[in-house]
Amino acid sequence: MPSPTRPIFKSALVSGLAFLAACTSPPPSDIPQQTAPVITPETGTRPLGEGLAAFGRVHKRILPVAKAACRRAHPGQSETRCAFQFVVALDRGQPPDAKFTRDPTGRPVILFNHAMVRFLRSDDEFAMVMAHEMSHQIADHITRGQTEVMRGALKSAEAAKKEGRDVNLAARAGAETALVAYSKQFELEADRNGTILMMLAGYNPDEAITLLSRLPRSTGRLKRHPSDPDRITQVRAVAQEFRAARLGTQQAALSF
Repeated sequence: MPSPTRPIFKSALVSGLAFLAACTSPPPSDIPQQTAPVITPETGTRPLGEGLAAFGRVHKRILPVAKAACRRAHPGQSETRCAFQFVVALDRGQPPDAKFTRDPTGRPVILFNHAMVRFLRSDDEFAMVMAHEMSHQIADHITRGQTEVMRGALKSAEAAKKEGRDVNLAARAGAETALVAYSKQFELEADRNGTILMMLAGYNPDEAITLLSRLPRSTGRLKRHPSDPDRITQVRAVAQEFRAARLGTQQAALSF
């Protein structure tokens, strides 16, 4: 594979997978406890302080569950592998968003912007988003995604070279095709595992499921996420599986 195509692969990985290059400052550590969110009628969002209170409350409760699952999935690895760091960042006018990334030491980072903190209406919704993003991390979707995107780019570039087509254009197309395919697969994996994690922490996905249909419908989200009805159907099925397993003194299985 000619070396000039490497920058294209790298660009596809970074921009397509939307991994963050750096972290912002961590969220406040002493967040006051609140019980009932205040939703602003004209905007449908809560005041930022209320959202930060819920963020801190849910983070404290769900983090031990996710850490335990992560350690079981990655035995023998360093503590850094499962030392989740949570960050709340300014959104600068962006829509509600949550991301997963890693810092330079390999520590997993979960980032919410202010718009998402204000957008989520209940502790159950915060738990669903947090558990979903942590499930991406535990399943190592960053490394797996990079591998599949690179494989798609190389495969397309090799075929183009044999056929005398533009190798760089083919690499971009192959990377994007792989990205779309594996993004959807990874989202469904994170939905399943996230549902189980939030239920293990005592949260109710039935109270959060409408979140998926309320999220802004950007082009990128529609292209790289499964349809909302499919995701909602899966979450409900996993919740039913979890409850049935509990009645039988078993536990719904995590897939990592």
